[in-house]
Amino acid sequence: MSKKLTATFAVLIVALMLTGMSYALWSKTLYIYGDIYTGDLDAEITFFFHNDYGIDPGYTKDVGSCTCTIDEVDPQKGYIIIENGYPSYSVHYSITIKNTGTVPWIMQNITVDGTSLPNNQWVQIDVDGDGDYDIEFYITDSLGEQVDPGDSIETSLDTHIMQGAEEGSFFEFTISFLLVQWNEYVPPS
Repeated sequence: MSKKLTATFAVLIVALMLTGMSYALWSKTLYIYGDIYTGDLDAEITFFFHNDYGIDPGYTKDVGSCTCTIDEVDPQKGYIIIENGYPSYSVHYSITIKNTGTVPWIMQNITVDGTSLPNNQWVQIDVDGDGDYDIEFYITDSLGEQVDPGDSIETSLDTHIMQGAEEGSFFEFTISFLLVQWNEYVPPS
């Protein structure tokens, strides 16, 4: 009987030792030292062109005029100024945006003065708040395209002054881009 008791006691002691060692190994805190480097998500407008140099597009007179510039401090913004605009005055813009970071990005959103512009759809804006639409904007196939580091994307923007605008109107707009990391893009619903 004492041999059985001694053997049982020895087995219990070994089992407790193994359980203790296992617990100690499972609960041990490990410290790992090192550096983590992330990429940069950055872009800038490198080219901003419009087609109104001289005679108004589609007409034989030079009445309206347009200026487009890139913000010197934040080159992800561009400015559009239309002077002496009139109903049916239209301007086409070409904007090139370059990925100057190290992470691929996707264009999530384009806004004009805070108004979101969806792909391939006219968006009308009542600038003076009188209830009549004054101008409309249209972008072409820009949202949802991935741009790798060093590559560029060209987007087209069109403006059309509507019948609600007065002749000789002055318009000033800011266009900006929301770019997201390639794996953070949310397609429009």
